[in-house]
Amino acid sequence: MPGTLVFTATYNEADNVETLLNEILSHLPDTDILIVDDRSPDGTGPLLDRLAAENSRIHVVHRPSKLGLGTAHLLAMKYAMHHNY
Repeated sequence: MPGTLVFTATYNEADNVETLLNEILSHLPDTDILIVDDRSPDGTGPLLDRLAAENSRIHVVHRPSKLGLGTAHLLAMKYAMHHNY
C-alpha cells in the first residue's frame, strides 16, 4: 500500500517551516513530507537539512535558484511517482 506524501515549496521560510512541519506531523504522523526549496537565502535550506536528518519522514530537494511554484509542483509529482506514493 503506497504511503501518503505531503508536499510544500519554500522560499525564505526559515521562520515558519519548522512549525509547519511539526503541525503536519502532529496531525498526520504516518505521512511523509517533501519540501522543495528554491535556494532560500535566509537559511531555510540548512534548517530543512537538519530537520530531515532528525526525522526520516522529511525529504528535501534543493533547487539551484528560484524556479517557481509550478515547476516545484511538477517536481513533487515526479518524486511521488518515482517513490511509489
